[in-house]
Amino acid sequence: MEQIEHTKVEHGNEKNVGLPFVFRGGALALDFVNTEIMVRGKRRDLLMTPQDVSRWWQAVHHEYPLEDEVRGEDGKDFMDDIAFLDTLKTTRAAFRAIFSALIECTVPSQADANLLNTLLRTGYPFLEWESEGKPLFFYRTTQGPQGAMLLSLALSALHVTRDGEPKRLHHCENERCILLFYDSTKSATRRWCSLSCLERTRSSQRYRARKNQKV
Repeated sequence: MEQIEHTKVEHGNEKNVGLPFVFRGGALALDFVNTEIMVRGKRRDLLMTPQDVSRWWQAVHHEYPLEDEVRGEDGKDFMDDIAFLDTLKTTRAAFRAIFSALIECTVPSQADANLLNTLLRTGYPFLEWESEGKPLFFYRTTQGPQGAMLLSLALSALHVTRDGEPKRLHHCENERCILLFYDSTKSATRRWCSLSCLERTRSSQRYRARKNQKV
């Protein structure tokens, strides 16, 4: 499933107008990494402002309604918090490096592993009962909405690395795409993040073949 959420951003001289948030990764942590995309051969960041973070997080709740529920206590929200935006980008870079290492069958750096473990330590499993006796399980963090977001991302990254099959984790094979995805197909033969990337790759291959025939 792919949820489209448009964003309009002005940051310095760079403008991202109408670029969609993409949900092709198959896991929250992968789609977090996929907030960096390629547009006309240039890398673009879809989380340029705290407002973008809030819009993306709203789209996440629509896309992943059954993701591990994390509850934070009252605290600072995403809006107008540049420091938290920097924290998110540092986290995203570490996640990309960890997943890339898994894809390449290498060991992630200790620094990136430490960052993930630090986030995981900010929360704990919690069980309570509703008035009618129904048990509720979720994770708690004392670090407010920002901490709840980071813990949700960290738990997803944990699930991908612990529960996933490494051979199903991929970079899109379109050479002009930087998206990551987890292949959940029965055949485990998916190699592109989307049909459009598959078609672009095939079109490029056909073009090269025709060009070589003319030489």
